[in-house]
Amino acid sequence: MPPAKPLQKLTADIVRNPLHSLLFLSLAGAVIVLLQLYSSLNDDDGAWEQFKIDHHCQLQTNQSGTQRHSWLCDDGKLYYRWRQQR
Repeated sequence: MPPAKPLQKLTADIVRNPLHSLLFLSLAGAVIVLLQLYSSLNDDDGAWEQFKIDHHCQLQTNQSGTQRHSWLCDDGKLYYRWRQQR
């Protein structure tokens, strides 16, 4: 019977404060999603240099030529430097 006591306490807390429980679960879910996005972004950035070479990507600049905006590759797609994903 001792393991049931913490479960009963948790259930009572959830029933007493359903809004707090929902908020906690939402924040925990958001943290998990953000961690997954961060890890996938790092994976893509690691392969960008080779992808850029393989697909003959050309740096695109604004009209004055002072800012680098994106890369145009021979696959016909435009890739942005802060998000080089395929």
